[in-house]
Amino acid sequence: MLISSWRGLAHASVSMGLSILCCAAAPSEPSSETPARRVSPSGGRFSIEFPSEPTCDTNPELSDCRYEDPTDGWLLRVSYGKADVEGTPAAYLQLQLDRNAEEGGFEIKRQEPLLVGAFPALDYRFESIDGSTYRSAGRLVLVGAQLVDIEVGGETLPPEAVLQQFVNSLRVEGPSAPPVAPPSVVATPPAVAANPAAESLTPPPPTVASTPPAVASTPPAVVSPTPSPVALATLTLLQSSLLKPGAFQYQSIQEKLPEGVLPWSFTVGTIQRSTARKRDKKRNAFVITDTSSTPAGKVENRYWVDTKTLLPYRWEGRSPGKASMLLELVDGALRGERKGATPAKFDQPVGDKPLLFPGAPLELALTTLPLGQGFTGSLEVLEPEGLDTGKPVTTWEISVPFAGVVSGLGNLKKQIPCFKVELLERTEDKKPRKILLWIENAKVRRVLQMELLVPKEQGEDRTLQMIQLRR
Repeated sequence: MLISSWRGLAHASVSMGLSILCCAAAPSEPSSETPARRVSPSGGRFSIEFPSEPTCDTNPELSDCRYEDPTDGWLLRVSYGKADVEGTPAAYLQLQLDRNAEEGGFEIKRQEPLLVGAFPALDYRFESIDGSTYRSAGRLVLVGAQLVDIEVGGETLPPEAVLQQFVNSLRVEGPSAPPVAPPSVVATPPAVAANPAAESLTPPPPTVASTPPAVASTPPAVVSPTPSPVALATLTLLQSSLLKPGAFQYQSIQEKLPEGVLPWSFTVGTIQRSTARKRDKKRNAFVITDTSSTPAGKVENRYWVDTKTLLPYRWEGRSPGKASMLLELVDGALRGERKGATPAKFDQPVGDKPLLFPGAPLELALTTLPLGQGFTGSLEVLEPEGLDTGKPVTTWEISVPFAGVVSGLGNLKKQIPCFKVELLERTEDKKPRKILLWIENAKVRRVLQMELLVPKEQGEDRTLQMIQLRR
């Protein structure tokens, strides 16, 4: 049947970062005069960057390296041990997190699963339950047969930039065994533990690709727009000069997550996305075509976007079984027809407010906003399922919690200046959906990675798309 929901649309036609770590900023940072130091604990298959020379213990049972800030006393630490995985990687990580919390006298305040390259990981934030003011945040990463524990702790935590740089500087240095997975699970996308729509811990760079992303200690000079705290009329800020014709390929992974425990199923495919400038009747348009290869067959979605306003006005979709959808925005109304298993005709008033279509038009419009760390705004997006219920529009809040240089997105090896863009659905009676995007900070911007998280009430699944081709 034709993709008519956000979950299906994401799998078939949407092109985003994964987890976030957040902690309160402390008043001091490592001196810029002290050179950063990348180390690899004895026997470890990874390295990580400390702000200065750490102290390392070569105990073969639990080798670790740590750095203590001389002013405020916060601690950066990495250790690893042998991982005896029984069951899924997600279940193993959850067990280790629960054990760490219990043994340390902590309460798990927040947690979020993610991928670090091909390796499953779990971000967390602890708070003491014994009246102590000590706090901790970090990441567990399953690297083959080694469990890596990256920890940041103290009565005060380091500045956010320091925390992000440390946690995301992990790099797998040598050949490692792939993550352990049960035979019924596709080995590429590891299982996801806990609720994928759980509240995130706050901004670091993404974690998907063969090399884990890391914040560069000295970012290259790039154009970086001044942060703009915008809450109204967001779509009047779209800059058409930032959108250019081109073609890209994405890998798409969709996970069905019943009860938020083990993936119920995986769907893996590719998406070919092209943007071309064409004359459409009496207006100039960008025609955006997403062609998806899925186990069910070929799915194609094509969108027409006005070159001046960057607002979409027509959508044609086709999927296996001769199902199709045609929608056009005419005089403040969505008009069109759906053919297939559930045929219907539409003439739905939506008013004259700027409206985006989900999928490629939404993602590409976001790339043209004056993004910068601290940017906020809101926009209205077509809700395909709402055409049948008389509620065809949803509102989404936009924020940019991070802007900086990262590596490890898709199959891109080099460091790339990026914006992390978060969209949160505005709802009253249900848990919101969440979209996370990593957008390149360049004269012509690319969506490098997209993640859509759907809560349990709406099907509980997760869609991830990662760019696979260079420009």
